[in-house]
Amino acid sequence: MQAATNTMDYIIDTIAVVHPLAPSLSLLKLDGKLVTVGLPEKPLELPISPLVLGRKIVGGSCIGGMKKT
Repeated sequence: MQAATNTMDYIIDTIAVVHPLAPSLSLLKLDGKLVTVGLPEKPLELPISPLVLGRKIVGGSCIGGMKKT
């Protein structure tokens, strides 16, 4: 992952369990976007510094389960 730092314009995060967001944020370029569609049972920690300093955006979408998709 270190080789991919600051190389991605956007990431679609489909992980539905608690996991750290910092590694994914480090992969995003300036103005990159992280969109999560997984819904963990507990809230995720969101580090603010990488968002502010990297002008990054975090968003979410509820697309439904596989049957609806």
